[in-house]
Amino acid sequence: MEAQGSRLDSYAASKRDVFVLPSRKQRTLEVQEVLYAEALALRKKSFTYSGIIAEIELLHGVRLSKSTISDWINHKHTPAGRAHVFSPKRRPELAYIIGVETGDASLNFKRYNYRIRLKSIDKDFVQEFDLCLSSVLNTARHRLWKGSCGNEFHLEVSSYALYRFLRRPLRDLMPWIESDLKCVSAFLRGFFDSEGSVGKDGPVTASNTNLDLLRYVQGLLERLGIATTGPRLGKRKGTLLVRRGRTYVRNADCYSIYVRKAGLETFQRYVGFTIRRKGRRLEHALVDVENNRAV
Repeated sequence: MEAQGSRLDSYAASKRDVFVLPSRKQRTLEVQEVLYAEALALRKKSFTYSGIIAEIELLHGVRLSKSTISDWINHKHTPAGRAHVFSPKRRPELAYIIGVETGDASLNFKRYNYRIRLKSIDKDFVQEFDLCLSSVLNTARHRLWKGSCGNEFHLEVSSYALYRFLRRPLRDLMPWIESDLKCVSAFLRGFFDSEGSVGKDGPVTASNTNLDLLRYVQGLLERLGIATTGPRLGKRKGTLLVRRGRTYVRNADCYSIYVRKAGLETFQRYVGFTIRRKGRRLEHALVDVENNRAV
């Protein structure tokens, strides 16, 4: 849809943009926005609702409903949706979403539906992700459901604008991550909720196949005064991974970073875990650190 003028901002009856409109099932958001812009332009030229419907049908072979035209003209909603309107304001909730997306969350495109998805055995984790999504998209909370495995909680939210935003390279998202210390902490908490773990003997670790991402996370932790070691090579490409009863073959080397025990207290204060079971393990690790100091 790139060579279609300036989205019909300067509409002229004598010179209209002409393009072949996809079928209704194939109509993307960009096409809907062209129709939206044209409807607004026609309204500015004092077309009635019926006149707008007739003109758009004449030009594009699409008959929009009067309620759709009314909602567009009165700004009740846009083609992006009634409530799922995304504004990339720099805030901790968005930084948390970015952090989770670098780990467990996924972006999915199916049948012209742009989806942000998360599944986890930890309900509190999925609920926190939904809370942040609802805040960023200005919507009510979304419904969670259980998958075929029975012990996994699923969440799926549709938003073309947020999907496109999260598809950017991590370097382009850094201004939102590093906006202030609250955003840095929220991003790290989202990342460690996804990729972090607390071992029985205390260390907090995070694992990922992306070395650049791990080094970036280390740099952010250092800003908060949290020392780390690594990255160290863990599981190699081609080895087997058993997860929730299913066996997978790793398609890349996996690396890990480690939070030093001396930094666990600072980690808990500024980052921590949303997931309660990980939070409890961290608390137990801190108790062990204190006991070792007292010896």
